[in-house]
Amino acid sequence: MQDKPEQQTVDHLLSILQEDGSWKTIDYTTKIKSEWPVKNHLKYLQTLAISYNTKSSKLYKDKTLSKKIHKSLDYWLKHDFLSANWHDQHIGVPKFLLPTLLLMESELTKTQFDKGIVLANRAKIKMSGQNRVWLATNVLLKSLLLRDAETVAKASKAIQEELKVAKNVGIKSDWSYHEHGAQLQFGNYGLWYLENMIQCYAFVNDSPFQFEKHKIAVLRNYVLEGQQWIHWNNSYDVNALGRHLYKDEQQKKAARLKVCLEQMKQLDKAYSEEYDKALDTKMLSGNKHFWKSDFHVHRRKNFYFSVKMSSQRVVGTESVNSENIQGYYMGDGVALLAVNNKAYQNVFPFWDWKKLPGTTILQDTEKLPIIKFRDFKTNGEFVGGVSNGKNGIAVMDYDRDGVKAKKSWFMFDDTIVCLGSDISSDKNAEITSAINQSFLKGNVVISKSGNIQKAVHKQKNADLDWVLHDSIGYFFPKNQKANLATNILVGSWNNVAKRYRPILLTEHIFKLWLSHGAKPKNASYSYILVPNASEEKMKSLYKSNPFKIVNTKVQQSVVSSDEKKAGIIFYKKGTATIKGEISVDEPCVILLEEKSDYLDFAISDPSQKLTKIGVSIKGNYSIENSKYINGKTHFIIHLPQGEQAGKTVQLQLKRN
Repeated sequence: MQDKPEQQTVDHLLSILQEDGSWKTIDYTTKIKSEWPVKNHLKYLQTLAISYNTKSSKLYKDKTLSKKIHKSLDYWLKHDFLSANWHDQHIGVPKFLLPTLLLMESELTKTQFDKGIVLANRAKIKMSGQNRVWLATNVLLKSLLLRDAETVAKASKAIQEELKVAKNVGIKSDWSYHEHGAQLQFGNYGLWYLENMIQCYAFVNDSPFQFEKHKIAVLRNYVLEGQQWIHWNNSYDVNALGRHLYKDEQQKKAARLKVCLEQMKQLDKAYSEEYDKALDTKMLSGNKHFWKSDFHVHRRKNFYFSVKMSSQRVVGTESVNSENIQGYYMGDGVALLAVNNKAYQNVFPFWDWKKLPGTTILQDTEKLPIIKFRDFKTNGEFVGGVSNGKNGIAVMDYDRDGVKAKKSWFMFDDTIVCLGSDISSDKNAEITSAINQSFLKGNVVISKSGNIQKAVHKQKNADLDWVLHDSIGYFFPKNQKANLATNILVGSWNNVAKRYRPILLTEHIFKLWLSHGAKPKNASYSYILVPNASEEKMKSLYKSNPFKIVNTKVQQSVVSSDEKKAGIIFYKKGTATIKGEISVDEPCVILLEEKSDYLDFAISDPSQKLTKIGVSIKGNYSIENSKYINGKTHFIIHLPQGEQAGKTVQLQLKRN
């Protein structure tokens, strides 16, 4: 009843409702699996039932409307339309039918009631994750309709059983969400899960079937420590959309999440201030690595950046129901930077899917395979990140389809240093590292050896100092040979998801990438992303070069020019010259930040296999169970295990 439809919407639905109770805009014969259009009949019917029961509606308890609702209900019950997707019969149809039956209960005939229950009985409490929640919710609604208190209790219990940190699908220990195996599903199943849980929370609240307090705490943490992180400036992260790369989907999912936050504020009143903060979608500033999902977020009030990776542990992406059919590489280090809430909105028909931003990919002529959720394979083991809550590092030892590369992203305040090393392939085709692909907005400005050129449209293997486009700067510390194109491209949504008609569209696209040639051996790259950049800022970077960079196959490191921030990736045990000298006896990632009276030290194990790491650092520091020998402090880091494996360990090294 909270979804009060606009009268204009109701009038439109009545105008296309036919005498037999069907809608003229629906093809009742279609077997499309993705978003089965026939189900719209029940959505429209529910909208009419809500209007009929809304006191402020001009059609409240209108007899003519009542007749039309019954006619349309009978049309569905008579035909019992079936799709080719099991989900619709067991979940989708009962989900939309049962609320209408509850709203119209006092007017239902025995035949309508009995037939409706037959359709609802297809939902059984089974499966796991969000599928189980959907099914149990349908059982809950049916049991309310039948006044079956015992089954209401069972359904409520089954729903709450999925409010937990799960070892398999569901909420993970880092507050991400998995479905279809170990696969990040924030914006697909994970958002439905949140909406469904809040709905059920509201249904049974202040009743004998209400949610237990520790279950509500799990839901709260999932909202504030998980979903909130990928919602910035009223836009949802593309890297968190899953296979839902649809028209305007970033804004639609952001709006849905905002409704969830508002509902949680009303239900979970003791934490209303936290939900208020979350509703200001630019307020959250910081850095978070989701170690269960190979996913990293770095955000400030004026920009948002994320990296989506994959490994032997984590599935990168999926294509199901003819959705995300070009997304073969969507889990291969896709790195997206947004400085406004329109970033990447509806760019998908025009993307070169073998040059996704952040990825290092083989440029062969083969058509991209269609991957189901069990088909995604990558051989990378050393994949993960470290975070101190403000800054962080993501690393991906990439190994897929004959292409290998050591890729990393050092996220320090308002810059992201992107490194690649040991890039190799035995394939007889070009290997490229893509930097960005977005809509062309305004002029492109470049610098070559300090000489600035404006309104640039194309560059091929050019030695560039930097590029500036749409308030994002791309700085090359070593005059990288880069490629730039600003072409008018033809695209179609039908190439992204088959639910769309094959209509051709054209757009101007900005594309920036690096070429490593065919069969590269130990190739490398380095570039710096600069959000909210200007010409003056890029000129300043060119003059000062703010970072010292090491980029080899055994070590990648970045140190700020003032030496207050530093990061090191050890692909093998060894020594780095940072802070005088740091040595480790196992591969790991370390993030360091100088504070007034201590060194902030953060470390993680991307392989998630180690139990401890031995560290030695030049200087005399106070830390538990440490030894100071020959000018160095030696200590052992005991790493998190089980569901916490891969999580950052953060210490304060006090100077003596």
